[in-house]
Amino acid sequence: MSAPRWAGGAAALAAAMLLPASLLAQGGVTAFAGAEARGVSYQAGLGIKSVSEIAVPFAVIWPASARLSFDLGGRYATASRKGSNDSTVTISGLTDIQVRGVYQLIPDIAVLTVSANLPTGKTKITNDQLLTAGAIASDLLPYPVTNFGSGFNVTTGLALALPVGGWALGVAGSYRLNGDFTPFADTTNCPVNNGTAGCGYKAGGELRVRVGADRLIGQGRLSLGLTYSSFGDDEFGSSPIFQSGKRYIGQGSWTFPIGNVGLQVYAWDLYRSPGSQLISGGVTTQKRNLLAFGAAGSVQMGRNVLRPQVEYRIFTMGESTLASAGRLLSLGVQYQLSVGDRFALLPSVRFDTGSENALDSSGNPTSQSVNLTGWSAGLMLRATM
Repeated sequence: MSAPRWAGGAAALAAAMLLPASLLAQGGVTAFAGAEARGVSYQAGLGIKSVSEIAVPFAVIWPASARLSFDLGGRYATASRKGSNDSTVTISGLTDIQVRGVYQLIPDIAVLTVSANLPTGKTKITNDQLLTAGAIASDLLPYPVTNFGSGFNVTTGLALALPVGGWALGVAGSYRLNGDFTPFADTTNCPVNNGTAGCGYKAGGELRVRVGADRLIGQGRLSLGLTYSSFGDDEFGSSPIFQSGKRYIGQGSWTFPIGNVGLQVYAWDLYRSPGSQLISGGVTTQKRNLLAFGAAGSVQMGRNVLRPQVEYRIFTMGESTLASAGRLLSLGVQYQLSVGDRFALLPSVRFDTGSENALDSSGNPTSQSVNLTGWSAGLMLRATM
């Protein structure tokens, strides 16, 4: 490890408070492109036979200097849902494109980010596409693309990390300001405000705060984190329509080596408090909780790396008490194949098995559990220039 021992941990923690892991490795200009496919099949009982999605992701990361970097990314995707009557409805198009700038105000201590969501994605969903859009936005099942378009928004964030004893402690805050967009193709029933019909939907702003702690334990590393998010009122046609519940995310992981194998055990929990439908006299929605725990490995094979992973998810929801709504066991593996000094191929496969519970007329889970199976496969190309 580099000296002092906390410096690398503080820098990594400050970056990780605001950035996805794929952006932490900096070097020359790096470009990503590839394809991802996912399919899920259900037994009878939910009114759905299958959901499938194919996505073509692309991204570019440019470290402009030792302190400043930029990144851009998006996807083209097509998603389909087949109902129990064999009718299939598909959504296809470009997603929104995200651009971001990252600046180290104080190296190893403070990181500033400014990002924008560009409204290039497909909106104006037809009525028969609503079920497809809802299927890929599943709480339990991860899809490459969960939302095609949500309008323009800007997020600013600041992360700080400092050593305290043998720990690197960090805190980060960000705020997202959303613009409006037209989510539905059918505009005949848009709300009327002050005598004028409006079809624009504007999600409430999001305030997010995260605290984290990281330290070395022998040759391993322990990481802990807690994230809190609160939201403003969503508006439809300039009228308040929905108040999202608060969100809490707890995370923990322990990474350690065994020979040439790197192992990580982890767990995270996402809790969403009830939201409120402001146009229905303050009717509340269900609270939700998603718990996941698993293990991942990294096996060095010369210049190549094999990364197996196993994960188990438990989804619960309900109005008054949390009841079982689904479970998912996932087994996956990714192989990083170096091609020369500038390119790497990353093929991956994944298998899922689990169940989802049917919902009653109020949207609460029932005791009826429906089995499902899923798979995914992908191939990414990474090029460094």
